[in-house]
Amino acid sequence: MSEPRTVPFGDMAWEDDVPGIRDRAVTVDGARWAIVEYEPGARREEWCPDGHRGYVVDGAMEYEFGDGRQRLVARTGEAFVLPGGIEHRGRNLADGPTRMFLIDDPAAS
Repeated sequence: MSEPRTVPFGDMAWEDDVPGIRDRAVTVDGARWAIVEYEPGARREEWCPDGHRGYVVDGAMEYEFGDGRQRLVARTGEAFVLPGGIEHRGRNLADGPTRMFLIDDPAAS
């Protein structure tokens, strides 16, 4: 069992992930927690099979799925779940940056 603690995202340096996407990430009880920011127009090219739980702090994200299912859009103030094993990739729909809080769940794949 872990101890109560805070996660000081504001004290962490931004790390570049891919062009236009950066994050501040830490491992908490074996899971990656991250603040992720997509610049306007940024999108992922690669498919991700891992599960994620998230909350859009500001902006709007659209997730496309590899199996052709309906796209998912999550906007400011909305949480979302991307089940593991369903390939997906996201893109920023907002005119400005989109910032999210994510918890990765690769075990759900």
